[in-house]
Amino acid sequence: MEKRIRIRGFIWVYIIGIIVAIAGVMGFGALGTLYFDFDDRSAMIMLAMIPIMAVTYALAMRPVIKSIRGRMEKLADGMYEVSNGNLGYRIETSGAGEYKELYKTFNNMTSELQKTRDEMENFTNEFAHEFKTPITAISGFADVLMEAGDSLTPEERSEYLQMISEESHRLLNLSQNTLLLTKLEAMQIVIEKENYDLAEQIRYCLILLGMSIDKKHIEIDMDEDLVLPYYGNQEIMQHVWVNLLNNAVKFTPENGTIRVWGSRTDDGVEVRITDTGIGMDAKTMEKIFDKYYQNDPVSINKGSGIGLSIVKRIVTLCGGEIAVKSEPGSGSTFTVRLPKK
Repeated sequence: MEKRIRIRGFIWVYIIGIIVAIAGVMGFGALGTLYFDFDDRSAMIMLAMIPIMAVTYALAMRPVIKSIRGRMEKLADGMYEVSNGNLGYRIETSGAGEYKELYKTFNNMTSELQKTRDEMENFTNEFAHEFKTPITAISGFADVLMEAGDSLTPEERSEYLQMISEESHRLLNLSQNTLLLTKLEAMQIVIEKENYDLAEQIRYCLILLGMSIDKKHIEIDMDEDLVLPYYGNQEIMQHVWVNLLNNAVKFTPENGTIRVWGSRTDDGVEVRITDTGIGMDAKTMEKIFDKYYQNDPVSINKGSGIGLSIVKRIVTLCGGEIAVKSEPGSGSTFTVRLPKK
């Protein structure tokens, strides 16, 4: 590639070298005069050596400076490319000498920047696609109501308004979950931790979902005496249990069962949430933690496809892990393992 940056200067290297040569010759001459009785002829010879040494030094340093300049120009070219948006630019490290580690660091930086940009582009495309569906539905039903006027029956009007309401709530949930996931992805550590009982928090989340549970007559199987001491952030951990339990309720048929089991381990705590729902195949399990992924053949109202991404990110932030075990028609079990303080 043609170089775009030219490194100038380095004249100071020559100047310093000449000064050192002059000082060395004069210093040696002074010592020779004091201790070796140099005469005027010897002094003149030494003075004549100064330009010879300066030229020799300049000739010797020229290839060294050329090599340093070339390596610096490679780095400058890379910075130029990155500043102009070419995040795929990489510096060849072969023959880089002492600059090899510097080039590697630069390449790692551009690789991470490219990865971040790709993730942002994918997020923007997915975000726009997911938002388009409810907005289109709301706009379409609103247009029908306006154009049809009094020709619609009360039942039809009520149905269209119900659709608008449901899609509005879906859009609201999608916005809130997207903002939450964006915030979580920007977090590197969890702050505002405290000691509390995870089991009690899960019971509270079951109360929040009480209407949905009662509507489908789902049985909840959880030990009332279960205690799971944990040190963490209650606010973000609540999102884990709400999303997992909400999914269990959503995919469990009427008169089904949801079992919540927990225990203290040597490494921390473990929670398992099992439902008697439709289950998943291996292909689905590989993708369920991906943003906006949905495989929902049973619900009329689709979710946002972000809930399990939020769960995964929170568990990872807390230093834990989440696993899923499922088979089609046999329900699903999500296991969350969290470390000690």
